Amino acid sequence: MNQRDYLKLHNILKSFKSDEIECCKKGKQKVFNAHAVSNSKITFKVIQNRKGHRPDRKNLSYVLMSKGEWMVRVDLHGQNHKGVPTPHIHIYDELHDNGQIAISLKSLAHYNETDDVIQSFVEFLKYNCFKHGINISNALDI
Repeated sequence: MNQRDYLKLHNILKSFKSDEIECCKKGKQKVFNAHAVSNSKITFKVIQNRKGHRPDRKNLSYVLMSKGEWMVRVDLHGQNHKGVPTPHIHIYDELHDNGQIAISLKSLAHYNETDDVIQSFVEFLKYNCFKHGINISNALDI
């Protein structure tokens, strides 16, 4: 995604249809539809992924998409990426080689890294300019 489009979409205030969201169950993935607060025709998808290749692992990652393109991926568990351990973030813009460069979450000033399912979702939404006041609950089989 070109830099101008990425910044415009990333920095716009976003919201979900509902202020009540339930996290996906362990071993599953869930897609949440969202939109820009100022223009509901500008749409986004947030993916919470708690599945992986091995069921014994604690997998957790998040993706923000718009117009069918990935914008941000946060990997809280998983393999190193070119020497950068998890947790790390991939930013799909020109400055970060469209997601090829992983950045440690520790290097982001206002990102509180946690692997708690609810709090990590809150941090991901804050980083990606979602409005405050969204109530996130956990699925029963955590």
